[in-house]
Amino acid sequence: MKMKLFCLILILCGCLPVSAQQHRRFMPKVDENGVYFVAEKMPEFPGGQEALMKYLSMNVRYPTEAQKNRIGGRVIVQFVITEDGSITQEKIVRGVEASLDTEALRVVRQMPKWSPGMEKGEPVKVRYNIPIFFRMPDEWVAPKPKLELVFPVGQEVKNTALEGVWQSCSLKMVDDKYHVRLEPVLKILSSDGTFMNIFTGDNKVGAMISAQGTYSKESDDTYVELLEKSAIDLFKEGSKNAITFNFLNDNLVKFTFVIPRRDALWEEYWFRVSLPEIKLMAE
Repeated sequence: MKMKLFCLILILCGCLPVSAQQHRRFMPKVDENGVYFVAEKMPEFPGGQEALMKYLSMNVRYPTEAQKNRIGGRVIVQFVITEDGSITQEKIVRGVEASLDTEALRVVRQMPKWSPGMEKGEPVKVRYNIPIFFRMPDEWVAPKPKLELVFPVGQEVKNTALEGVWQSCSLKMVDDKYHVRLEPVLKILSSDGTFMNIFTGDNKVGAMISAQGTYSKESDDTYVELLEKSAIDLFKEGSKNAITFNFLNDNLVKFTFVIPRRDALWEEYWFRVSLPEIKLMAE
């Protein structure tokens, strides 16, 4: 399971800011100039990841000549966020074409100050990468109709393990059958007690880790998530969320929890994703 989860995360994280890709085991935490690759608390754009996506979508301008010549692709900009949240040392680490590279740098340089990264309670410099996509309008493909899965109501539940990869879904019941449509959000509940929520929708920043932390099973129908990082304002870092779960069949579960500061119950449905077997090639 761990190998499967790692491969899945690796695929998704190709679209994530590189600060989320750094692997603590294989990379130094800080470079020779005192700039951190990974800090205890990473820098944050004002308003979080959703605000960053909105900023990019509102401010990136597709250069006219590049459009005429149908030039597009992904530009990766690297920069350092200083102790006061300012942007410095901007550079292109993966370019496409001069005008696209220049536009990507312009947008990054005009960003407002970030909340700085923190290490042992002190602000520190942190290196950060952001991918910016340039696509022609006719390259945007209309969303495919969502696949609908149908299951009979009342199936015997034999597998109540929470560990695995789950995909958010909408659910309705028609003629004693569950009709399930999958949504672009994954929840990974690892056997080591960690969890991660990943938004996989198509946007200018690509896939995004929206929440991560640890979890523990409190009873036969309740588990608790402890948030270590969150890109959603309603769910603050450090908060605990008790979630009641009810299996409708082996691969379909309903989560019920209270939305913080609203005292309102919320229900979500998740479908267990079956991953293919992954074999490693011999060296």
